This record gives sequence, structure tokens and C-alpha cells, in this order.
Amino acid sequence: MNKNLKRVIGCAAAAALLVSLPAAPALAAKPQGASFSAVKLEPVRTKEVTYYKPGTATPAIQWVTDKNAPTFLPVGVTDDVTSVVKDAEGVYWIGTQNGLQRVNFDEEDERDIVQYFAGPRYMFDGDDHVTALASDGQGGVWVKNARGITHIAMPFKTLREKATAYEDVIQSVHDRRGMTSDARFTFTPTDAARGINYSDGTFTSHAETSDNDGLWTAMYAIGEIYRYRTLLEQGGSPAEVAAAKTAALRATKAVLLLDYVSGRGNGFPARSYMLTSEAGAQTSDGTDFGFQNQNGFWFHPVMDGSPNPNGIIPSMERVDEDNQPIEPIGYSIARVTKDAMTKIGGKLFPSGGDGEMNYNGLTLTADAVTKLNASRPADAQLGDDVYVKVTDSVQQVLPVITSATNTKKKPGADTGTSAANPPLFQLTVPVYEQIPTFFNDLFPESAIRDGHIDMSQIVYKADTSSDEVIGHYALFFAADEFLVGDSPAPEMAALKGIIEQTTERMTDLILKDDHFYIEDATGKSTLWSKWFAKYFNDTTGAMEQRPEWASNVGVDADGEDSLSYGFEDAPLNALEVMSILKTAGNIIGKQEYKDAYDVLFDTSGYSKEEPYFNGKGYIDMATEYIDRRLIRQATNAYGINNNELVTRDNYEAAYAEAGDDIEDRSNINATLHHDWTQYINYSDEELAWFALYPLILQENDPAKRPQIVEAFDQWYANEVREENPYYTFLYQLAHPERKDIDLQSAVRYLDRQYEYQIEFPVQTNRQDVFYIEPGDRDDYKQTNYVLPPDERRAMKNNGNPFEAEHQAAGVYPDYDYSSGSFVVGFTFTLPYWMGRYHGIIKE
Repeated sequence: MNKNLKRVIGCAAAAALLVSLPAAPALAAKPQGASFSAVKLEPVRTKEVTYYKPGTATPAIQWVTDKNAPTFLPVGVTDDVTSVVKDAEGVYWIGTQNGLQRVNFDEEDERDIVQYFAGPRYMFDGDDHVTALASDGQGGVWVKNARGITHIAMPFKTLREKATAYEDVIQSVHDRRGMTSDARFTFTPTDAARGINYSDGTFTSHAETSDNDGLWTAMYAIGEIYRYRTLLEQGGSPAEVAAAKTAALRATKAVLLLDYVSGRGNGFPARSYMLTSEAGAQTSDGTDFGFQNQNGFWFHPVMDGSPNPNGIIPSMERVDEDNQPIEPIGYSIARVTKDAMTKIGGKLFPSGGDGEMNYNGLTLTADAVTKLNASRPADAQLGDDVYVKVTDSVQQVLPVITSATNTKKKPGADTGTSAANPPLFQLTVPVYEQIPTFFNDLFPESAIRDGHIDMSQIVYKADTSSDEVIGHYALFFAADEFLVGDSPAPEMAALKGIIEQTTERMTDLILKDDHFYIEDATGKSTLWSKWFAKYFNDTTGAMEQRPEWASNVGVDADGEDSLSYGFEDAPLNALEVMSILKTAGNIIGKQEYKDAYDVLFDTSGYSKEEPYFNGKGYIDMATEYIDRRLIRQATNAYGINNNELVTRDNYEAAYAEAGDDIEDRSNINATLHHDWTQYINYSDEELAWFALYPLILQENDPAKRPQIVEAFDQWYANEVREENPYYTFLYQLAHPERKDIDLQSAVRYLDRQYEYQIEFPVQTNRQDVFYIEPGDRDDYKQTNYVLPPDERRAMKNNGNPFEAEHQAAGVYPDYDYSSGSFVVGFTFTLPYWMGRYHGIIKE
């Protein structure tokens, strides 16, 4: 136990959330020498809708059903116009058979002159056939259809006011013991007779576990940290500062908790956790042997002193400073879920090998199987009688194997297990430590026993991805730099101790034995948290010698796809491990971390063949983002095109053969046009932000920083089309000398972001945009430019903002406005407060 953690546990005031003295940040808010000017924010009209079903009282309304279109519209486009009103400000509201348009020729931004309203977000029950309109005299409009009435108010609001509204929803709907992610809700209006308006009533949360609780909560926490620092330094009231600090601490602690809930004590970060009382944690018979419908790789700690039914696999064993074994205080048993029984995964390395390390699934390592067999009877040996057959020569042991799945190739889930019919095998992992009492305040009293969180009430999700890991490290940086800073307050000292221990443990786990991966209870890496060279570059050296490589095709001598499984992930993952080591080096100060970071910039480049050197020259991979997208895309197209290079002379037959296979058609067409933007993974764009954020703000070395910025330039080549402040504001910090970055469009994005991020169905009967075919990962057509956020579906930054859902416009009978799902509003709060703090925008 390090000194900082002793200080944490011994600090009686750890849970106190008092406003401390300002902590002096090491980083200047606005970059030194910055040439850009802050965008001055102005109040803008913001859409607020009230929904009136038939029979609900409304004010007296003078309905307009005049079909005469305004003279500025050509007759040829007015056939479907049903009603037109011109309000006192000269704004036209045009009702049609396909929705509503607002036309204001005085808008400062020409992109806002025409605004569109359709679907259940704006039209009652989603009936887009407007039958009558009426101005409300205050800039808004009343809209009538055959189903009911909506009032679209257009009050002026500041972005600060919108940020407060998002914060209120996050606190009331999204918070689950400090974690924040998308959540279901029910809404109770203050007076149902006044219709349903989400600013006039009460939300009830139905928040549940999310696959990436840590990542999403980290995003929220970073925004709250910036809210706290901005209000602290720019004149917020004591109450505002205190509320921001409380929210920042709570969310930060919720993320850090995920690094302790397993009790493994080795830095392993869980994806999420539930209490056993939550619905998702229930099993078919109430025991660890029954089937759990909440899918994933889940473990439940057993802390009643019963013996571990399996031995401890070598990589999970812990020793003390004298190298003596540490006795576990319990064990965790893998829950019976679909993933735990079926997740075999794909092959990683083209160079061959049938060992379990060459499969991207939940298989146990050979060492783990050998060790566990020592605790099992002769007639139930793992890898002999208890296994899953993958190929004729390969058998794998998965975390859970039952009589129904045993020896099966690609087995399905067995939902018939119970205490009376237990699985043949369930993986266990030792529990070595209690969750620190620092986190007690996140739990109800019922989950506390003898002063500690009762770990037997915890069910945690393993198989953590690199997505989660990089979100944690971005938060480690932000919390250490901007929340803790140099504050002498006891709760900040306690938090700093936890941040330091967590950062050191997880970094050591990644670097353990030069693995460059997060090791799970299987004894191998988790499915996606891999940063080792062979994963990225297996056979790359050989492929580069092939003539096809000059055409961006990576194949072997037989013309077979020879790209490693992680080839296209390399630029992102290289940035991630850079960010990890830079952040760990600054927080912990360990020379080992700093030296490893320097090796990432080795000018001799990365390994392309055996022997591979993990971490060496990764900056070169980081600057190959576009190249690797083109190579993966062209190699896919090559295979579709009968192992021939795709050209204008031969693509037609392959394109026709692809038929309705959207992925194949996209790869062929985009390869023909060298269009890498059709091979975008928008989740990767979001994750690259998390990796780049600590690097951009920490790295000022004149040799290293330009290379990091060069990598960012490639990502931003597509992100600039999205006009998203999440990317734009960080890009401005990467280029503080530039005055030409389009900050105005980023502010417009915030202006047009809908205040209530409810996942309304979206109808896209639009004739003002061109549509392009789907991309490689998308099964829907796309718009040729990004629509404003209030005219498309609510989404986080991992969604494709160009998507055009291909549903037909239609009515949603009896649409339930009193329940639904919210997208968490940190997509607004993080860039808003970050932009305020760093002087990019100002109220």
C-alpha cells in the first residue's frame, strides 16, 4: 500500500465536498502565444415543444389554413403546402404535407434561413401532414395535424442556460451512483391538462448498466471538471462552484471505482458494475449457476469464506514485497451469459498459429488451463473433456462451458443451467482486496457492511476494451491537472492518492512483461485492449514487397488478404498508448514510463516482422491513419473483385455481383475514388479525441508535438465536415497559432443542439440535400453535408452525423411522450465548458 493510499484511507474528510481554495493549474487556460480570438456568444432562439393530445386544453388559437404560398417560392414546389403564416418579425412558417419549415431571411448564418420540423419531436404523433398553423406572437408557432397539436416555442436562450438544462437532466435521469450514460425515463407533467412540456414536470430515471460506463462517465466528468474550474476562476457564485465541484468529484470517483470493484488489486478496470439487487444482475434461479440475461463477461464476488472451486491461474497470483503468496479474501465466479459461453472470436495473425493467443475472444491461455486442471478431477480436464472445438486442430476453453456447449463448434448460449444443473466449468478469479472506503458515499447504506462496500453485492463486467482504458486516462489527466491541482483540501489529497495509485497500477498492468495489453481473468488480453506491435503489423514487411502494395492492397503470394486483425486500429491505438504513457509519466513521475514514451518516437520506426518490439516507433503508425484506411478498404475490394485490383475497367461486374451487400459495394466504389471517408468508424473518431486531448495539452517538446499534431490533422480532415465543437475546440488548441479554424460553425452546432436529447424517431423526407450511398460500416444512405443537430436524431459523438435513416415518413399512433430514452447531454456540456475555460468561447 503506497503512502498516498494510506493517506486516502486515513482521511476522515475524504467525502467532504467543500469548496476549497483555488488550485493553481500548471497549464495556462489559453495557450501561450495563441492567435485566435474567443467567439462571443449571444442568446439564440431555442426550440421548446409542448404536446397536446386531443381533449387537452389550449389557449384560444386563430388557426390559419390559407394555402397560398409566399411569393418567394416557385409554384412548382408548393403543391404540398397546406398553410402559411408570417409572424410579426417577418418569419414565415410553412406547413406542408411533409412537415413544417421556418424561413427567416434575416438569420445571420445563411444555413439557418430555412429550418425543418418533422417527426414526433415536432409534429404530434409524428404526423407530418400539417393541417393548420398559428403564430404565438412570441417567435414560435402552433401546429395542428389530424392527431393533435404541438406548440413550438422559440425563446432566446444563452448557451449557459442550455448547459444548466442539460445538467438538470443528467442529474435526474442519467446518474446511476455517479455513472452517466444513455438512460430510459418516464415523465410526469406538473399538470397533464397543460400538455406535456419537458421543462414543466418531473423525470424519473430508469438508468441501467452500459457497456462503456467508464468511457461515458469520463466524458461527463471532464466536462464537469471544466465547469468547476471555469466558475472558480471566472466569477461563479459560491453555490455554483460548490455544485460543479460536487458533480465533478462524484463522476470522477465513479470512474475510478471501476478500477477497484473487481478486488483483483492489479489495476484491472471493469467496464461496468451492478448491484445484485438490480434487474440486470438477476439470474434464472437466483444463483451464480443460473443464466444471466444481461449479456457480457460478468463476475460475481463470493466473500462467504467458501473455497475457490478452481485454482488460481498463474497470471492472477499476487505476492508481497518478499515475494510470498498473498492469500485471497474471496473469489469471483464468471456468470453464465451468452458471451461467456460463445465468444470465440476471429484469428489475429495472418502468419499463422493455432494457439489461443491467436484468437480474439475469451479463450483461456494454455498456462491457465494447466494450472486449473490441477484442481479438477481426471474426468473433467480442461482442454480434454471440457472445451469448445474451433477447428479440427484447435480447441478452446471458454469462461463458461456447459453440457450443451461442450465440444461444440461455435456453440449457442445454454439458458438451462441452475444450481441443480450447473455448468461443467465456470472460470474464477481471486479477490485480494476490499474496495477502498473512499468510494462508500457512492453506495446506498444497504450496500455497506462493517464500514466497507459489501463486495458480495457487486457484479462487475470484465473484458474491458481500449475504449474504456483511454477514457480513464483522459480523466486521470483532467482530474489531476484541473480538479486536484495544488489544492490542500483533504478531499483533494484523498482523490490525488487514488488517482496516482490507479494510474500506476493500470500502467504497470499494460506494460507487464512487455505485453502492451490489459490482461483479464483468462490469462490473455481482453478482446480489444491491445497495443502490441504484432497485432498491428503482422506480415506487413512481406506485404510491402508485393506489387499489389503499390495499389494499397495487402495480400500474400497467393493473393490472400494478409492484413493483421489490428492493422487498421494501429493509428488510433498508437495514439492511445502514447497518451497513456505521457499521462502516467506526468502523474507518477516514473522514469520507466517516461523512457517508454520516448521510445514511441524512435525515428527508426516500428516493427514490421519478427521479432516485434512493442512501443517502438509508434508515432509512425499514428500518422498513417488515412493510409491504413485506404489499404484496408482497397484490400477488401480486391477480394470482392476476384483478387484483382479494382479499376474503372473491371469494377462493374464485382459491383453488380455485390448486389444489396452494402459493405461490398461501398468498398468497391470508395476504392475506385480513393475515398477513405467511406471507411470511417465514428467511434474511433471519438476515441481519438480522448487520446489526443492529454497529448495536445501536455506535450510541448518541439520535436514531438508537431508529429502528434500531424496525426490529429488526418483525423480532422473528416471531422471538419461534422462542425462538432468536441473536435473543433481541441483542434484549435492543437493549432493555437491559426485564425482560420471554423469556430463559428462549432458554436452554431451548440446553438442548434436540441435541449432535450430524447431519442425520437427521425423522418427524413428531405428534398434539399443530396444523398450518397452507405459507407462500409453503415446500412443507411448518408446526407452529403451535415444537418444541424436539431434536425437529425439525438446521438453521441460515436454516431455517424451524416446518416439518413431510411424509414418512410409516417404516423406513430398514440406516441408515448411520457417515456423514452435520453442520450446523455455531455456532448454539449464538455465542449461548452472546455471552450469557456480555454478562452475559445465567452459569454
